[in-house]
Amino acid sequence: MDLLTCAFVANIFLTFIDATIGYHAAPALAALVGSDAEEGEVSARGIRRLLSFVVALYMFFNCLAYFDRTTWLLYFTTAVLLVDITAQLVIYRKVTGFRGR
Repeated sequence: MDLLTCAFVANIFLTFIDATIGYHAAPALAALVGSDAEEGEVSARGIRRLLSFVVALYMFFNCLAYFDRTTWLLYFTTAVLLVDITAQLVIYRKVTGFRGR
C-alpha cells in the first residue's frame, strides 16, 4: 500500500474522530455563545448541523485529492483535520475545566 492510500484511509478515520468529538463537544462549545439553557440547546443543534457540512467537505477534499492523485491537497486535508481535532479538544477542555487525573 502506497503512502497516498495510507493518508486517504487515515483521513477517513480522522474525519470520524473529528465528527465524534464535535458532536459531543457541541454543548460545551454552545455554552460559550449563550447564557440561557434554551439558547445553549439551539446553539448546540446549530453546531451539530454545521458539523455535517464540515464532514462532507473533508470527505469531498479527501476523495478529490486521492483520486486525482493530488498529494499536496491530501496532506493539507490531513493537516486541517488534525488542527481541527486539536482545537476542539483544547476548547472543550478549557470550557469544561477538565484537568485530567
